[in-house]
Amino acid sequence: MDILGEILKQVLEGAAQQQQAPQRAPQPQQRPAQPPAGMPSANDLTDILGQIFGGGSAQKLPDVVKQFEEKGMRDQVDSWVRTGPNKPVDRRQIEDVFGQRELDQLARNKGIDRDQLAEVLSRYIPKIIDELTPQGQLPGRR
Repeated sequence: MDILGEILKQVLEGAAQQQQAPQRAPQPQQRPAQPPAGMPSANDLTDILGQIFGGGSAQKLPDVVKQFEEKGMRDQVDSWVRTGPNKPVDRRQIEDVFGQRELDQLARNKGIDRDQLAEVLSRYIPKIIDELTPQGQLPGRR
């Protein structure tokens, strides 16, 4: 089962709805919106998050949480795992957790900007971890 894919789809759809201003009906000749240059597309982001979280079953979720905790972000991670509001994380914290080398490689493989990738990940990782832990705890932790 592709749990991560379903959650990412929900998160991206929610973000897209928040960003859309009321518009008239699209014209047939209009192409679907493309991300700005340097930004990951939805497909690229799905691939990147799949690599970070260990595929569709998100088997690396405990490892990702541990990486944040080891970098001193236990309060933020706890807010994402527990029910309630999520504390933010910024681009620099994402770079600290994953390292510039790993972010460079992920970005280069998709032809996107590393800083933009870190910014996008800072917005989506808290939401994804929140959605992957609906009961307020990591699988396997009590």
